[in-house]
Amino acid sequence: MKNEKCKLRSRIFDVFILHFSFFISHFPFPSIPAGISKVTAAESDAVRLTNDGHLKQRPCWSPDGKQIVFARHQGATIFLFLRDLKTGQEERLTTHTSAEFDAVFSPDGMSLLLSFDKTSPGQGDIEVYRLTLADRKLMPLATTQGALSHEESPCWSPDGKRFAFTSTRHGNQELYVADVMGGEWQRLTSDTAIDAHPSWSPDSKTIAFATNRWGDLEIALINPDGSNLRRLTQSKGLDDYPAWSPDGRHVAFTSNRDGNLEIYVQTLDGPAKNVTRNEAIDNFPAWTSDGRIGFVSNRDGGFDLYSCRLTE
Repeated sequence: MKNEKCKLRSRIFDVFILHFSFFISHFPFPSIPAGISKVTAAESDAVRLTNDGHLKQRPCWSPDGKQIVFARHQGATIFLFLRDLKTGQEERLTTHTSAEFDAVFSPDGMSLLLSFDKTSPGQGDIEVYRLTLADRKLMPLATTQGALSHEESPCWSPDGKRFAFTSTRHGNQELYVADVMGGEWQRLTSDTAIDAHPSWSPDSKTIAFATNRWGDLEIALINPDGSNLRRLTQSKGLDDYPAWSPDGRHVAFTSNRDGNLEIYVQTLDGPAKNVTRNEAIDNFPAWTSDGRIGFVSNRDGGFDLYSCRLTE
């Protein structure tokens, strides 16, 4: 019997609409809340990394800072690409025809976790795979068993032994943890809300994720064993796509709290700071190994990858 939740949840292009256009099409944009401090990189410091203008999402820098992996939309396709930051050369990660996205480097830089949207009649069937870069071998890690479900948004534990992800296996989209080498899944959340886009802290103690359990999307924190759920952000806008800084002191995320999609950075006990401050759309934050912020923006027309240095 087909999973009714999967029927309501779209294939990858609709998922993009939910996670991206959702911000700018379905909610009123609030004014800047009082007490929100702003820091930004000078416009001249924003480095443009791609120039094709195609829609992109979820960039991830390699641990050595030499490569970046990201998903690129071209026509009716979305495929993963690996880009050498020194030479600018790019290559597709796989030869599959299924939609692929949400790739993240392992802590040792030797492999990736990614999601495949395997088309089935009328809906998608999303699964998490591991890809070793040396031989491009794919290994299924979180897959559908029985009814169709969405396993997506994987992130590594700092020791590379476990990964967190979301799944609709039990009906609602919840947060799970599993061993990379296999075994039972550990369910971390159980709520009627949507929990999405986990990010594991460098000290292994905390997973940040987006949730709408308090109304609008906010950033929440939870321990890897499912205990100590707490709220990090509280805004009238939508906060999504959390990403921990390499030193574990900050969380970057996307927010429309100032009336436009921007990248914000926040400490665990401090105010959120707008670090992009641009009239364009800035989305999908990611940290570089040297502490810069990477993101996707249409500030020069099409959607391309950028990075900027944080300044007070």
